[in-house]
Amino acid sequence: MIMKTIGLRMLVLSVSALLIFQACTKEKNDTPSDNEGERSLAAVKASSDVFFDDVSQEVLTVNAENGLVLRQADVQACAEVSVSPSTPGVFPKTVTVNFGTTGCTGDNGFVRKGKIIYTISDKLIKTGSTLAISFDNYSVNGHKLEGMYTIKNTGTLASIQFNTTLENGKITYPDGKWYTKTSNVTWVYAAGSFTPADLSDDVFNLSGSGTVTSSDGNTLSAESQDFLVRKYNCYNIVSGKLNLTYNSINGVLDYGNGECDNKAVLSIGNKNYDVTLP
Repeated sequence: MIMKTIGLRMLVLSVSALLIFQACTKEKNDTPSDNEGERSLAAVKASSDVFFDDVSQEVLTVNAENGLVLRQADVQACAEVSVSPSTPGVFPKTVTVNFGTTGCTGDNGFVRKGKIIYTISDKLIKTGSTLAISFDNYSVNGHKLEGMYTIKNTGTLASIQFNTTLENGKITYPDGKWYTKTSNVTWVYAAGSFTPADLSDDVFNLSGSGTVTSSDGNTLSAESQDFLVRKYNCYNIVSGKLNLTYNSINGVLDYGNGECDNKAVLSIGNKNYDVTLP
């Protein structure tokens, strides 16, 4: 079985979306401080996911076709890429993507500075192979990113799955406020792995957990209640539930019944809130 390059790219680009949701509608009977804190931290979570996802996109642009196929033309023109050792087929390899200190503007308008550094142990289609990403004074649009993001092939050719973790994650905003971020998510191919030429039938089952904590001590955590289902041809998760905890407040986020849309429902106690996804 051949793992689809673009399918894997979508997997990594979307991994943070396990926990992403936007602010929900406020009701009059809500406690204002709790509601606003939840809304604020959820928005920070969404933004941090976007920036960390962007890192994955840059890495997989360099690390194409499930191994290391350096495609200089696909990397932002102002970024310098180095690979060591450069001998084809020799692993592990360390790759440095240097965006410089003055800023490199990508096609999506993001301004990147500093370095993304990653080590790949072998081609990602091989069971047990890992790709570990770290940062050297790296920022996106003035938001500094830190931490270690790891992708590990924990499946087989007959049952493809990856475990992704973010450890000691941190995002510092231009105003100096910072937020820590951790996640541990498993992606399992549920459908589409036997049709390499057709990506439209790809379906993944996600499970895992994650946490965001603000510099003032507020915490938003989430853990999958059942499988979260993601389809290749839909930006958002289409079904499944997350158990959420904001400080000491518990809730459940329901992604729906499988339809591809940007709607979900957040339940806290006996109250339901409509949630608009990205």
